[in-house]
Amino acid sequence: MAAGRHPAATVVLPVLTHSGESMDPQGSTVQRFPLVARFRPACLPLSKRVRALVDLADTAVTETDQGVASSVYNQAALIASDLGLPDLAREMCHEHAAAYLHACPLSAMSAIRCLEPVVNLARLQIRGGYADVGRQRLLDLYAAVEAGRPARFEGVAVPADLTAADKDRREVVAWLWRVLLADGTRTLTTEGRWTEALAHIEAHRGVGKRMLDGRQVAVLASLAEGDTAHASALLADTMPGETWEQTVTACLTVLSRRAAGQLADAQLADLATTYLDRQAEPGMTVFDIRLGLTVLDAVGPADLPAARRIVEDLHRRATEAEDGYAARESLANRLFIELATDRHEQDCRALVRACALEAAALPDHMQGALSTALRAADCVIRESLALSTPERPRQMRSRDGGYNARRGGRALC
Repeated sequence: MAAGRHPAATVVLPVLTHSGESMDPQGSTVQRFPLVARFRPACLPLSKRVRALVDLADTAVTETDQGVASSVYNQAALIASDLGLPDLAREMCHEHAAAYLHACPLSAMSAIRCLEPVVNLARLQIRGGYADVGRQRLLDLYAAVEAGRPARFEGVAVPADLTAADKDRREVVAWLWRVLLADGTRTLTTEGRWTEALAHIEAHRGVGKRMLDGRQVAVLASLAEGDTAHASALLADTMPGETWEQTVTACLTVLSRRAAGQLADAQLADLATTYLDRQAEPGMTVFDIRLGLTVLDAVGPADLPAARRIVEDLHRRATEAEDGYAARESLANRLFIELATDRHEQDCRALVRACALEAAALPDHMQGALSTALRAADCVIRESLALSTPERPRQMRSRDGGYNARRGGRALC
C-alpha cells in the first residue's frame, strides 16, 4: 500500500489535548461521543438504496408485515433527508403517522411505530440546525405520552388514548426514554455542552455502570471541567460489558491520561491492535468508522505505521460496505486526509457522490419508485390495523389481488 501524500513532518493532531491541558469540549474527536454500537443501515449508492426499498415494500406486501411496512416509510424519509430534501421527508413522516393515528388506541408495538415518524420530525429539526427545538420536542412527546395527555407536533395530533392499555403505554414510554437519552444527549454533545448533556442524562436516570451513553458523557463532562481524577475514577469503576464497550473505555482512558499529563503509550499500542482486529458486522459500519477515527486521532503521528494501517482499514470498511455515511465521516477527518493515499480519498469521494448525499435532487424515476413503495406500505399498515380491530370495517385483500411495489398493480386500499 502506498504511503500518504504528505511527509510525516506535516502531520498534525489538533483534536486531542496536550499533556496536562483541559480537553477541548468542542474538539472533533470528543464530538463523536457517545460512541454506542447501534444498528444503522448502510447509506448505499442511491440507485441500490431505492431498489432495496422497493424490495422491502414487496416483502411487506407479501408477508402482510406492519413492521416491515413502517421500515419502508422510515427509510424513505431518511433517504429524502440524506439527499437534502427535508420537506419531502416531512411529508413522508406525516403520511406515516396518519396511517396509524386513525386507528387509536393501539397496541404497544403499533403505538411505537406510530410515534417513529413523530420522532423523525424532531430529528429533522436537529439535522436542520435546530438542536434545542428538536430536543424539546422529544421531551414534550415523552412527557405527554408518560402522562397520557394529548399533544400536537407539526400538525400531527397524538391523542391521549394512544395505547389500548396502561401496560402498552408503559412500553411506549420505555422506548421513548431510550430515544430521549440517545438523541437528546447528542444534540448537546455535538455542540460541546457536556455539563448540560450530563444534567439531561441524570434527569432521566441514564448513568449506569456500563460504558453506554450516560457513563461516556459523565467521563467527558469531567474532562471538560478539568476534573481528571473524577474521570479516572469513573473509568476504573466501569463494568466491562461487550468488547466494543471495552474499546471505548480504552479510548476514554487515553484521553483522560493525556489530560492528566500522564503517558499513554502502552494503552495506545493495545488500542490500535484491538480496533484493527474488530470484525465488521452488518449495520455497524458507521459505529466502526467513528470508533476507528477516534483511535486514529488517539494514535496520531506518534505511531505513523499504526495510523496508516488504521486509515487503510477505514477505507476498506467504508468501501466494502458501500456506506456513504462512513466515507463522509472519514473525509471529514484531517488526519485521515493527511495519511490517505490518492486512491483512498478518490474512492471515498466517489462513494459520497454515488450516494447523492446532500444532492438536493431525486431523479423522477426514483421518486416514482419511492411513491409506489410508500403507497404499498401505507396499505399494509392500514389493513393490518383493520384486521386487528374487529369493530372497524375490514379491507381485505384477495388472494390474487396483491400489490407489488416494483411492478405496480392494484392498491390494497
